[in-house]
Amino acid sequence: MRIFLHILIFIVVITTALPIINTDHWWIRIWDFPRAQITVFTLLALVLTIYHYRGDRFRLVGISIFLVAAIIYQSRMMVRYISLYPTVARDAVDPVKENSLSILMYNVKMDNDRYGDFLKLVEESDPDVILLTEPDQKWADEVSMLDKSYPYNVIYPLDNTYGMIVYSRLELMDTELNFLVKDDIPSIYAKVKLPSGEFAKIHCLHPEPPKPGTDTYERDTEILRVGQRIMDDGGAVIIAGDLNDVAWSRTSEQFQRKTNMLDPREGRGFFNTYNVFVPLFRYPLDHFFYTKDFYLISLEKLKPIGSDHFPLMIRLELSAKDEN
Repeated sequence: MRIFLHILIFIVVITTALPIINTDHWWIRIWDFPRAQITVFTLLALVLTIYHYRGDRFRLVGISIFLVAAIIYQSRMMVRYISLYPTVARDAVDPVKENSLSILMYNVKMDNDRYGDFLKLVEESDPDVILLTEPDQKWADEVSMLDKSYPYNVIYPLDNTYGMIVYSRLELMDTELNFLVKDDIPSIYAKVKLPSGEFAKIHCLHPEPPKPGTDTYERDTEILRVGQRIMDDGGAVIIAGDLNDVAWSRTSEQFQRKTNMLDPREGRGFFNTYNVFVPLFRYPLDHFFYTKDFYLISLEKLKPIGSDHFPLMIRLELSAKDEN
């Protein structure tokens, strides 16, 4: 019992402390992800410590200080995503359809073959814009009938899990296929023309995650370069994609401070989209950020359809210019 407790205490304290280090090493940055899970294990360690050292006040107090500090620190990093926290993204009131748009975002998981289920989901959710990350050529072929309802598109399938496809029923202008950090990892930019004639800019991203052999420098660089462009270009902007990062990471917080973009999950919930197959270890990896030009109509995590990611759907209203 004592050995197990000491190992547990060591693990939760170390995994809490490591992400404080300002580095892009994958084996440190990966501990940004499971903060909720680490908090639960830290609570368990605290309960076991109180029980095991109930007769040893010195050790009880000393160990408890570290564990309580870890719980407070982890909770502070995530508190913005509980429903009791104040929201920062404004809710739409009687949204004007001509000035609204909806985006369905889905990491398809390249080897997932439930193409028909995805097409059915598109029919049911009826989005204006569809963003697919991780499609290969097979996925591109199987969903090509979307051309009929979504005549505007940017299609770039790849067999390295970093393909990307955008379909839109609204006109796309000034589209760009960019390779911001690597030649085989694309991102997409476009201006979406709303029925009202107003424009919304959209950046679609899917950088690499931290993993053995891959630190976070490229991921962080891509996110921050897009942030710099948003500041330079101005206007109403949406970022969508599987960013392979969590909203409470140092990079995400730096990005939001720099661009003043909003995260609609703040005060509304975590909306964990990964991993579908491991309920106890889920994180919010798929993101929508947008400028203060928008009101939030709805944000929904949709039913799983074969991928390890849940689809995510957002509906936004572009506010009138004199309201910004």
